[in-house]
Amino acid sequence: MNIGRTTNRIPVQTLRPKTSNAVSKNSFGDALKKYAAKDTFSASSVSNTSVSVGSLSVADTQAKLDKIFDEIKNTDYSGMSKTEIRADIEGKYANAFEDFYATFAIQICTDYIMIHDHFFSSLYDITGRNWTFDDINEARGYSGMNYDEIESAIREKYSDKTSFIDQLNFFGELFSSGILDNKFGWDMTTNLVSNLNLSLECGGDIAIDKNEWLSRIEQTGASSPFSLLLNNPYLLKYKEMFQSMVNDILFGVTDNAEDK
Repeated sequence: MNIGRTTNRIPVQTLRPKTSNAVSKNSFGDALKKYAAKDTFSASSVSNTSVSVGSLSVADTQAKLDKIFDEIKNTDYSGMSKTEIRADIEGKYANAFEDFYATFAIQICTDYIMIHDHFFSSLYDITGRNWTFDDINEARGYSGMNYDEIESAIREKYSDKTSFIDQLNFFGELFSSGILDNKFGWDMTTNLVSNLNLSLECGGDIAIDKNEWLSRIEQTGASSPFSLLLNNPYLLKYKEMFQSMVNDILFGVTDNAEDK
């Protein structure tokens, strides 16, 4: 099963959360294109020099995805609820990829696009596309909890994890669980997510593998993905808003951001 980047992106979620006041008919992918098209939302002027690391990460990612496909194909899901099915499928991907949850919000390299598309294709083939945030959170063990309680549970999960990838996983879980949408509204959340993606491209070449992308990130010296967003010279007019949002969702893991 070879699923690479597609032109029609699969949305992270298809229905609005029941308790959010924000309303939108656009998918995350549509909104991402909308914001990326604006002149002021350009990628950061980080060095565009390609770093050759001799990576086989895409081939390794594809091999893992093929293995997951076989595991799903050989799993009997009869008699299971759709949330139980999702819990099993998410577990398979999370066990294979340490940065799996980052891919719900961050799609800035070939590997992450492959994982994102493969996961939703596998899930939707079995359960269909009608998912709410309540359904997603039930599948993750947060049934009956309100957004504040879910946020606390996710924060506790990542309380001792502060690496660059850990922060992306943390952000991806907050986003895909509806926490950010409920806290900031759909438009502001999409604005934050789309511009974080743009700031993390570090050269604007999305068709690179994960290892090369991480090498470019390492060259920036940033220990937090959010410092790249807050230091993006193209986003100075939005910096105060993004700083406020970042302060609200993080717990002391971002670098000190200074105007350049």
